[in-house]
Amino acid sequence: MKIYLIRHGEPDYAPVTNAGYTGFGRDLSSLTKQGVLQAQHCAEQPIFNEVQLILTSPYTRALQTATEIIRRHNLPSQVELGLHEWYPDKSGWQIKNCHQAMAAYDEYTTNHGQTSNTQDWDYETSTDIRHRVQAVFDKYQRYQCIACITHSEVIRQFGDWQRIGYCEVKVIQQ
Repeated sequence: MKIYLIRHGEPDYAPVTNAGYTGFGRDLSSLTKQGVLQAQHCAEQPIFNEVQLILTSPYTRALQTATEIIRRHNLPSQVELGLHEWYPDKSGWQIKNCHQAMAAYDEYTTNHGQTSNTQDWDYETSTDIRHRVQAVFDKYQRYQCIACITHSEVIRQFGDWQRIGYCEVKVIQQ
């Protein structure tokens, strides 16, 4: 199966920040105007002529990106919880603000996505991410080609890509 991994468009965190949302509340961020344009431009790519299904993360920025693609191509879609972004706090209670989330991410990257004996944060490891997302892909093996709208840290688990731009497309074979 061919899978096009597509990062969502540029998010606008200002509304959720101004509303005082933290934790999962930040995942309600929609796209900026530029992010919408990025998604519309992505939708123009010829790859969608072979795509049979769009899978998308449940986060607003991914859903809005998928909407622009679906609107142009009238493709079937499925929201998959397992395509969410990396968890900086598996308990859901430890991290209270974006500064702590960034500290957890710094620790995650310092440890190359793995745990260590000295870690301060209970984050999801790169192995955890890969297993979670692979379980989603395994459900769709009957398709020859799908597109998956998700997040940069998820995409990184399936290739040697350091920097992934908004609405950038990567391809893998399963």
